Amino acid sequence: MKKHVIILLTLLVLLSSCTVQSQNMTFTAQVIELFDNGILVSTADDIGFDRASVGFDDSLDILFDLEVGQTVRVEILPEIRESYPVQVTAVKIELLEDAKTAENQKISPQRAMEMMVSDVIILDVRTQAEFNEGHIPDSILIPYDEIQDKAASTMPDKSRTILIYCRSGRRSDIAARALIKMGYTSVYDFGGIIDWPGEIVK
Repeated sequence: MKKHVIILLTLLVLLSSCTVQSQNMTFTAQVIELFDNGILVSTADDIGFDRASVGFDDSLDILFDLEVGQTVRVEILPEIRESYPVQVTAVKIELLEDAKTAENQKISPQRAMEMMVSDVIILDVRTQAEFNEGHIPDSILIPYDEIQDKAASTMPDKSRTILIYCRSGRRSDIAARALIKMGYTSVYDFGGIIDWPGEIVK
């Protein structure tokens, strides 16, 4: 009898770790990160979760190149593994909207200085060593090659105005375009700190 109770409890624990639907579920989502064999997506659909780590079923054939920023329709198997984000398996992914291709908005350092009187993010995309040598007051640092990994946690409000600079303007251009693809809607590139007419702090 005791053995049967233990088996029953074990089965209940295993079942409680999964939310099982009766049939495949389809929802609309935005791609926010790419993995080797899956994607991380966010969704506003009323389906019981707002983010999902989507693995690819062996039979899945994706007919387009996945990119961060795309809007997709995802069909998943019934099993939803509870975690945060939940883990699901996709059997079909369709492209609804291509990645954002908005142009980088370039402004002068003087115009950036005028905009800094309001509530903006001043983003330095150089290296930590360069930042330590001197940076624009109140700026935050995310090296341009770490934008993909750190932007969402550092700057969660994608509608907030972001003013970007680097040393000469090359890395700020790359970072601005990456942020636009990620869904940031108010991104301004004012080039390099070598042209900055204002104060620099260490």
